[in-house]
Amino acid sequence: MDERFSEYFSAHADELTNDLAEIIAINSVGGGAIDGAPYGEGPRAALSLAAILGEKYGFRTEIRGDRMTVIEYGPEEPELGILAHLDVVPPAGVWEKTQPFDMLCEDGILYGRGVADDKGPAIAALYALRAVKELGVPLKRGVQIILGSDEERGSSDVAWYRQHYNLPPKVFTPDAEFPVVNTEKGHLEITVTAPGGSGKLISLKGGSVANAVPAECTALISSIGVDEVRAAAEKITAKFKIDKSEENTEVTCIGKASHASRPEGGVNAVAAMLELLSVLPIGDGSEAQAIRALSKAIPFGDNGGHAFGAYCEDEESGDLTVNLGVIDYSQKDGLRALIDCRVPICGSGEKVAKALEQILGGRACVTVTGDVPAHSMPGDSDFVQTLLKVYEDYTGNKGETMSMGGLTYVHGIPGGVAFGCGFPGTEYRGHEPDERMPLGELLLSGVMFAQVIADICG
Repeated sequence: MDERFSEYFSAHADELTNDLAEIIAINSVGGGAIDGAPYGEGPRAALSLAAILGEKYGFRTEIRGDRMTVIEYGPEEPELGILAHLDVVPPAGVWEKTQPFDMLCEDGILYGRGVADDKGPAIAALYALRAVKELGVPLKRGVQIILGSDEERGSSDVAWYRQHYNLPPKVFTPDAEFPVVNTEKGHLEITVTAPGGSGKLISLKGGSVANAVPAECTALISSIGVDEVRAAAEKITAKFKIDKSEENTEVTCIGKASHASRPEGGVNAVAAMLELLSVLPIGDGSEAQAIRALSKAIPFGDNGGHAFGAYCEDEESGDLTVNLGVIDYSQKDGLRALIDCRVPICGSGEKVAKALEQILGGRACVTVTGDVPAHSMPGDSDFVQTLLKVYEDYTGNKGETMSMGGLTYVHGIPGGVAFGCGFPGTEYRGHEPDERMPLGELLLSGVMFAQVIADICG
């Protein structure tokens, strides 16, 4: 342990939070490509600010391909890479503490979109590099902080980067939890479509991204009265708001957002709405049949694919999770639903998709839009053991390798693992309203990152 790192972060805590607030203020939700910004203006602006900060603190800094900002220190052949991302998911749901892009520090807790996933950890890594540099810690090997801008929509930035540049031989991402995550489930993305009809369902909309449990879903229904809808809704264990809108009935389900890898932590408003629509007399057209079939396949409360026969689990990586994240319907354009599945090592994305297709029975079309296999790295490598020792030294807790359902930024990178920034016992609120991160834990993460840099590159 080098106590100077702890002292450095204590002395620079206000400066760190100011830099973090500045980058939180950028709405870096991914958008449509424009010249010089393949993932939209917001993600590109976040890269630019990161580059400004890297140059301000005296590091070699470069924006590569308008996709990644690379901040380097030490000899030019890097041994260690710290891979984090600056894009964020949309700020869905009701925020009570602060506006999503207006960071708040209250009672030692940071609030704002990205403070945990992943802007806070990215700034902690930058300050770790500052600490090493400004304390004069000698490095025999170089280190890179690699900050991307498309993690939340599939990490195409990393795929591009790996085609054009070599990553260091040792890479960790502060995009998960402590101690060390060396096993990650596979990621299956499914799109379900069906034609529109002329029944009583006029429109249906819920969720914004597949990898978050949808917190809200709204349906507009004709020729079914408020009382009939309310009677059906009372039998479902979810919160509904039912109003008369001109000649139609408007129904909104209020759920609870959560990360798709932890669907049990949320309340899926889309699944609850489909359950309600399935028992209402909305007609027998193609759209109604598709909705009933989809609700039967992924009923409200079933987060594991039990109902369509896909559930599986193993000791190393855990169980299958299924999240019906987005739904959109209009009579003109038809039905479109996005489903996010986290598949354990023992499972197969192909088998999960086929099981869903079978239970839908032709009432909707199933298309696999992404299938990434599980990621698992040996826990006994020198790299992992170094990370575990640093964690044990600074926390006093036992260091051990872990498995998770979320895909981190190192998924598929040989030897890549996740190291932080979530601490055991601290509620993770990434992808949720009032996303939060204890300031003390963010500072301690930075201290440990600095120690890792010194141990691996010194």
